[in-house]
Amino acid sequence: MLISDFLIDDENIEKFWTHGIFAEQVLQVLDDSFTVVPNRKNRRAMFLIIGRDWNGQCITIPIESTYDPVLWRPVTAWRCKVSEVVRLPQRR
Repeated sequence: MLISDFLIDDENIEKFWTHGIFAEQVLQVLDDSFTVVPNRKNRRAMFLIIGRDWNGQCITIPIESTYDPVLWRPVTAWRCKVSEVVRLPQRR
């Protein structure tokens, strides 16, 4: 699975804000190594991206596909739960 960018709109930004996350932080997750895992069943987003922003904050982002196979739409984003932090790739 290749993810090169996120398609972010006002709806996503509002949902990020409800969790205290900025759109810039969500974009920064793509600048470092991240993990993509299947989301729980019967959820809007099929996958979760787990990664860190430039300040090292762990962020989980449920994503759904778009018209472009490498452009994904974040549904929302939140600070990682402990169970998500352990799934992060090891930093080099």
